[in-house]
Amino acid sequence: MIMKSDDCLPCATPGCSNTPSNVTANVAHAICENQLRYNPRFTLNLECDVCGRRTKYTDEQIIGFIPQEGRPKPLPHDYFWALILLELDTWKGVDNRVFVGDRVLVQRLHTESNGSWYGVLKSTSPYAPTLEKGRYLKGAPRGKYELCLFVIEDGQTNPVPRPSPIPRSSSFGMFLSPRQNDDELLCANIFCSNSSCNHIYSTMTYKKFKELARRDLEYAHLYDKDSSPIVMLQCDVCGVARIVDERSFEGLFKENE
Repeated sequence: MIMKSDDCLPCATPGCSNTPSNVTANVAHAICENQLRYNPRFTLNLECDVCGRRTKYTDEQIIGFIPQEGRPKPLPHDYFWALILLELDTWKGVDNRVFVGDRVLVQRLHTESNGSWYGVLKSTSPYAPTLEKGRYLKGAPRGKYELCLFVIEDGQTNPVPRPSPIPRSSSFGMFLSPRQNDDELLCANIFCSNSSCNHIYSTMTYKKFKELARRDLEYAHLYDKDSSPIVMLQCDVCGVARIVDERSFEGLFKENE
């Protein structure tokens, strides 16, 4: 959950030193980032309880109040996140194949006409601990994700080595693929909204969201009265906050409640 800090948004009224609603820039950015997905003209509108005036903040203005080291950042050109997945043993009668894994940063070198790609590994993963930065990889798209499939060594293409047993990690996702359709891959977890961060909220599934959304009312007054329930999160890796709502799970796997 969000951790309070002192970098609250200031009132824009000259001579007023108040911080309306005591909303931090990190939280304000999370609100804007969420609302801009559905309303490209959204601005955060806060009323000062000292001078009584309202201040409108654009997301760009809000990001300017976040310390440089804590701001969300875009990935460099030709860099992208790819998954390293390990398949779990499941009962034969289960409809889905189940995987766990995380995301590694890859610099794209070449893309084939069928979507498969070659690249250079730029980060490491506990799910492939023998792979070091700088190794050459080959992968392919699966669903809306990119998968690391092979490592290129001495001109030979070999499967990405898998550790045994499966390691524990604080940042991982669960992925499911129907046995009748290997081209489809769904994630059950929420990713960090900072495009330069690999973090996956391993505990934030749709079922968990439904449990928490009923209780996370701290920021409800900043939303329209008709807004859907939300959960506010803060990334343990980069510190960027994000809001999760019902629509955040569109295109993700939703387990039965």
